[in-house]
Amino acid sequence: MAAFKDLSNALADEVLNDMADNFFGARKDIDDTMEYFESLSKQLFENVDEIFESCALLQKVCLGEVGYKEFWDLAGINPELYNFPEQTECSSFDDTPSFSLTNKTEYTKWVSIAYHQLARRIEAYMNGLITDNEANHGRKMRSLNRMDFYLFAEDINRKIDKVNKNISPSDVLKFTKSLDPETVVKENITGCVGPDCSAIDSQMAFKPIVIEELGLPEFPDLPDGKHTPPFIQDFCSQMYSKNKSQVKVLLEQLQKSI
Repeated sequence: MAAFKDLSNALADEVLNDMADNFFGARKDIDDTMEYFESLSKQLFENVDEIFESCALLQKVCLGEVGYKEFWDLAGINPELYNFPEQTECSSFDDTPSFSLTNKTEYTKWVSIAYHQLARRIEAYMNGLITDNEANHGRKMRSLNRMDFYLFAEDINRKIDKVNKNISPSDVLKFTKSLDPETVVKENITGCVGPDCSAIDSQMAFKPIVIEELGLPEFPDLPDGKHTPPFIQDFCSQMYSKNKSQVKVLLEQLQKSI
């Protein structure tokens, strides 16, 4: 009889250990995943700041808010899609224009560089950039981006739902209590009355990510390529004809910053 009891206790301990490993392992996995998710969110918001800085740079070469709005209107794009917070500092230029014979041509090149810089940053933020991963034998990989981030959030929510439903705290506590009949009589260690322990499950349940509240703005893709889009040529021609003196001052400032 003693041998049977020892075997029963050993089996109970093994089952309890497995249940504990599954319960705490699953919860730690969610905790670690959420911590990683938060780090990705921080990186993406930094990318958003860089986009805003590129918008501020484009507004600068468009000679202010009025010119900035005219630029987007001429492009056939809603200017409000590229609004940015006040006091946003301008980004630095990633490139500089080649030599130009006229101020008008040089101005067009600066505006084109600012536009393409913004387009590249939006593309990287929204869809990611494909690069070779040298650490993984040159395998192609895509950089962090908004699209994959939102898909990751959906995947995390599925895992959270599974953990909340399949490995509930009350089930673990009920099983632990059932191993000691005397304890069942003396105390209710779950803090519940009867079989319904929804209270403790609700308190310890993981909260799903509210995707609508992530707050990462969406930007439409901008046409990007090696050549200057026609609307930029038209815009710069109009701005130069109306604001030659301002353009000249701007060019002097930009040349000094090189």
